[in-house]
Amino acid sequence: MNTHKFKFILLLVLGLGLPFTSCKDYLDVNIDPNQSTTSRIDLQLSSAQLEASIGIGQRIYPQLSILCQYQTGGPGVSLGDPDQHKWASSEGNELFTRLYRSNVNLDFIIKTSTELNYVAIAKIMKAYNFQVCADIFGDIPYAEALKGDIADGSIVHPKYDSAKDVVYPALEKELKEAIDLISRGGTFIHPGADDLIYHGDMVLWDKFAHTLLLKMYLRQGAAGQAKLAALYSSDDQFVIETADEAKVSFPGGATGSNPSWTAANSTSLGNFYVATTTFLDYLSATQDPRIDAYFDPTPGGTHAGLNPGDIQNAPINATFSRPAGAKVTGGGLMFSPTAPVFFISAWEGNLLLAEAAARGWITSDVDALYAAGVHASFEYLGLDATAADDYLAAGGAIDASNKIKSIALQKWTCMNNLQPVESWIETRRLDSPATPIFASAGGIFKSPTLNALGTGVFPSILPYPENEESLNQSFPGQHPLTAKVFWDN
Repeated sequence: MNTHKFKFILLLVLGLGLPFTSCKDYLDVNIDPNQSTTSRIDLQLSSAQLEASIGIGQRIYPQLSILCQYQTGGPGVSLGDPDQHKWASSEGNELFTRLYRSNVNLDFIIKTSTELNYVAIAKIMKAYNFQVCADIFGDIPYAEALKGDIADGSIVHPKYDSAKDVVYPALEKELKEAIDLISRGGTFIHPGADDLIYHGDMVLWDKFAHTLLLKMYLRQGAAGQAKLAALYSSDDQFVIETADEAKVSFPGGATGSNPSWTAANSTSLGNFYVATTTFLDYLSATQDPRIDAYFDPTPGGTHAGLNPGDIQNAPINATFSRPAGAKVTGGGLMFSPTAPVFFISAWEGNLLLAEAAARGWITSDVDALYAAGVHASFEYLGLDATAADDYLAAGGAIDASNKIKSIALQKWTCMNNLQPVESWIETRRLDSPATPIFASAGGIFKSPTLNALGTGVFPSILPYPENEESLNQSFPGQHPLTAKVFWDN
């Protein structure tokens, strides 16, 4: 990413009042992009993208890494609520608020701009934001959301819509419209540094849109099969290469740092989390060399994990492996001021296609796609292709008798502390009592030592945000942590 894009991040950090380290004036901008009816679409786009990256990359990031059993609370802090499967409604406030705030900016572009490249990008990002909310919270405000202006009816208490029957179909329509706008071409402005994700490359935005549709169709189950078959013509339509990845990168330092890094350093939580036995045991059992990239070893040079939520029973002098960079001043691969926030990764795109092929919904090479996903993960972690090939020939080989399970476990492995929001969604979707992989009886997840939901019971949805409970008069009532979104088996 070039220097101009980093300067845009700095401008937005200052303008949004985010808890990022900043330096002296870069630009003197007197426009409030959330209020002015003449706001610049470049600022609206950048603000929306940064809001979304903070929403999925800050407070919820370490918490969902706990639910994915990548990490758990370690020495120095009392046992946390997520480690006991306790979730207050306030925990979802930032994710929900940031993504809806992002969509306000994006909706402004869609409604007011004649620059079709900007409109297409706004539609894609808006669909991404709403999809994450639906997959995390279930039914959400959609049709009446973003209509607080007088011209839109001054709707400040939007009703909740069915994620299955309203939200998902509407997002499909939004994404198809975006793909159509991109295919038209034309002499429209291309974003530059204001596009923090792709720098105005509309070919890559088209791949992002196609990959979101691929994901949605897989989550719809049988109802998505024919639609995916109609969408698919080749693997190249989708995010499968490192250069295709949708992510916001951060330069670190004064210009702006990864939101999880910033939040953890401001609260000293960077030294808190340790590896779980769940994840370390799986990496060890499959002889996965990524173990040394994902985690810093103990002072003794070995890897040691903690059972989820079991710090109270650990010896007082026990030491554990930690996410790489957690106790390093400049950070590391997993915990770093320069770590990107991923919206879609290359390993994710390949493994989504591998799943579609394994289900027989598209005609493509399952094994090759699975291997490509592994190679993309190894490449990101700085491990060479030979190490990936050796792993694929041994413990990481796809199980010919149950390729879906292998793909599910590989998604979970690749997304460790890089895409915890997406990983938690996928571990719920791909696990079921009939095919236990993660949380179902017989799966690899371990019940926390003090499990507020009861032994062997895991959260399957996040509570609606406290702000919605308190402020939205159309709030339908809180659901329990064991409720499910529509695609959950």
